[in-house]
Amino acid sequence: MYKSCIIVKLLKRHTSIGQLMLVAFLCCYTTVFSQTVQRPSIWVKPTDKAIILNKIKTNSEISDYYKNFTKRVENDLKAYQNNKETYLKKLPWNYNDVKPSDFPPLHTYVSFDGKERKQQNTLMHYLQTAIDCGVLYFLTDDEQYAEYSGSVLFNISKGLLALPAPKENHNAGWLYTKDHLREAREIGAQLPIIYDFVYQYLNNNGKVYDLGQTAMVPYNFEDGQKIFRTYVDLALERGIINCNWPILESPSLVGNILALDDENERNKLLPYFLTINTEHQDALQKIAEHYLEYNGDWPESINYSNGVNTFLTYLITLLTKNDPSLHLGQKYPQILEALPKPYYMTYPNKEETILFGDGHRKYSPNYHAYETAYYLSKLENQEKFVNIYGSLLNSNIAQGNYKRFQLGERSYGARFYNEPTKLLWFEPKIEGSVKDYPLPVTDELPFAGIVLQRNLSDNQNAEDDLMGFVGGGHYVHGHATGMFMELYGKGFVLGGKSGRSKYRTEIHENYYRLFASNNTVIVNGSSEGKGGWAGLEINTVEKIAVEPAPKTEAISPYNSFSITRFKDDKGDKTEALQERTLGIVRTSSKTGYYIDVFRSKSSLPNQYHDYIYHNIGESLRIASGKKALPLFSDKNRFLNSRDKPWTNNKKAKHPGWHYFESIETSKPTSNNITATFTANKLNPVPIRMTAFILGAEDMEYTSVLAPPTTEGPKPYKSDKTPTLVIRKKNEAWQNPFAIIYEPIKGNTGSITSVQEIKQADIFKGFVVNSSLENKRIKQYIIIQESKEITFISSDKKIEFTGSYAVITLDEKDNLSSVYVGEGSILKFEDISIISNSGQPTALFIDFQNTDLKVNTKNSITVKSNNSQAKVYN
Repeated sequence: MYKSCIIVKLLKRHTSIGQLMLVAFLCCYTTVFSQTVQRPSIWVKPTDKAIILNKIKTNSEISDYYKNFTKRVENDLKAYQNNKETYLKKLPWNYNDVKPSDFPPLHTYVSFDGKERKQQNTLMHYLQTAIDCGVLYFLTDDEQYAEYSGSVLFNISKGLLALPAPKENHNAGWLYTKDHLREAREIGAQLPIIYDFVYQYLNNNGKVYDLGQTAMVPYNFEDGQKIFRTYVDLALERGIINCNWPILESPSLVGNILALDDENERNKLLPYFLTINTEHQDALQKIAEHYLEYNGDWPESINYSNGVNTFLTYLITLLTKNDPSLHLGQKYPQILEALPKPYYMTYPNKEETILFGDGHRKYSPNYHAYETAYYLSKLENQEKFVNIYGSLLNSNIAQGNYKRFQLGERSYGARFYNEPTKLLWFEPKIEGSVKDYPLPVTDELPFAGIVLQRNLSDNQNAEDDLMGFVGGGHYVHGHATGMFMELYGKGFVLGGKSGRSKYRTEIHENYYRLFASNNTVIVNGSSEGKGGWAGLEINTVEKIAVEPAPKTEAISPYNSFSITRFKDDKGDKTEALQERTLGIVRTSSKTGYYIDVFRSKSSLPNQYHDYIYHNIGESLRIASGKKALPLFSDKNRFLNSRDKPWTNNKKAKHPGWHYFESIETSKPTSNNITATFTANKLNPVPIRMTAFILGAEDMEYTSVLAPPTTEGPKPYKSDKTPTLVIRKKNEAWQNPFAIIYEPIKGNTGSITSVQEIKQADIFKGFVVNSSLENKRIKQYIIIQESKEITFISSDKKIEFTGSYAVITLDEKDNLSSVYVGEGSILKFEDISIISNSGQPTALFIDFQNTDLKVNTKNSITVKSNNSQAKVYN
């Protein structure tokens, strides 16, 4: 099998000839020159024992956890003691062509389903139980635990050593012959932990059961060291770089390095995790720098980035515990900064996150990782992170979402096993203030081009909260989305990204990863991704303006907005520039709406633009006034992508809209249109999303059924998704797609009418009339493509220089409030508001009382005919 001299190959590029000779000498004679190892040393050290036992004795929660932890291994321990041979034979041995005198190899696998998966789960169960028993031996000195763990370790090791050496260069596993990436997590990471905990028993001539000899024998340390070196080699030499692979392999890499008994060998190899990169493995230093290159984020979709953050938090805690002088928490704080990102990206229902790329929407708080980060922060005396994670944990404890020291169910997914660290690492008490949602009004993920906004109701009911985002970008596991949008309403993500299907399936690659599955605009029927990861590269959506700035206090309790820009030029027939304004307007504690203005123009002749919006539910009704808009069968409208070539994971059938069904299109119309989506299975009363669409010349409206929104609410995960497509011929810039979306619970919303504001036949905004508990309000929303442009209404009542403003009048047409998201001058009737610097600013003024309530980002002057000018800072 693998020689210990494998280290020579790894160090070849980094050492001199003389050093190589010395390393080779040390490696080949580790049994002679091995230095004494004080174990356990990976998760804990002998000095931790008294501290842990005191926690168990003095803390009732930890005491109960310890009892349940001990009880869980009893059946396995009893079965082993009753008949060692029968118990160990339940492991997946391969007796084919094995001589009676030979030790049987374990089965090897390329499949992870059905019978094979059951066998793999059995193996993982034995490994996890062996770790648990190793921990119990450490705490109790009871050798029955050590014998069990040692016997499982010994026989699995013999079964691995009976296998041929991995032969493939790429992702070659030992047991999972074509998937070391998985084997590293499910198998490789566990073996060194077992060894570390039972080392003292084995080193003191403790016997283990040998299934081959059906007898108790001494543990073979040489064989054990071969196992650890092999897994080190597989991690360093068989993977790929510049993605999450190196991190997923590292619990195996680091654990197996630390399980080597020779200190010189450990010291030579550990830098291959910490600082030295290979052609097949990125080191922590490079990985941490990658975070900084992307504004402190790991640039993948949430489930992948969350896995990376979790794995790295575990690893830097383990190594800091092992060697406090490394100070990895202090050296790489960006990892601790990034760990709670999924929480920061949640919707107000606290059950879902924003969706992008190959991510999943369902949100499950990562409490174990938060506890680990809290423990690391205490080890490293990082008060900032003690406060962050203490608050996250205590807030969820106070809200009844999290109960500490609960024994987790056995899980056999593709991850390392660390359940016992609850007992070994978690602090008895958590320091930190209790903070309920809300999260920041605005936030961002620059690598994915995402800018999000949320507005929470003062009634603390998630049904009445508002949240949406615009984004789009290229990254590993990213999708070709264009500049896409999601909208939340009445407790659910109603207008969302469609989700995903099983990897490598046709529908996943030719629909769910492409433009047509997103709320976006397709240009000339040709928008696509090209090059980069999986051939899906698109330009990253650029943030032009956002108020409030991410993670800062809001100027207005009722308003926020963002402007983003995107260049759609990967396809041969697009050549388009796009800009999207998304605004939130709250009108009462229970009502509010979204503003979506999407500009798009191509430099190509005969251009046309298709605006796509998916909303979960059973039905879509498109109306002009009170009458349904006549629609006609249009089966061939979206077939241009159907017959394009497809190469798995390389070339797709862009833009993917050939999956649309039940296609019905209107005749061209310039009328204002109302589109209503209805979902009857979310609540006893219908949940609706009404879209008020401003008309433009010769717009065509199409109703389709899109594939299921697989990451949507449970009642609709397998249902076709009602989808609206609006086609605009010629440019959509001066007269863009301009839509107001109102989420509604029940049959009637608050908005009574929406009209367009124009100047010289150019779109300038909306007039929105609403009825709120028998009170009327009118809102003028001014939206311009530049903060330097000035708009003057035809009646001279409104003058505005800027990009975004909301003017609210009460039922008597008196000025109620003004919000400027970005602007330098706003005049309404006899009131003028001017930025004193002449530069655009953000401001909110409540005019309902004589004493104005003013909140401004920069100095402004407010004056009217009836009062003197007053400066506000």
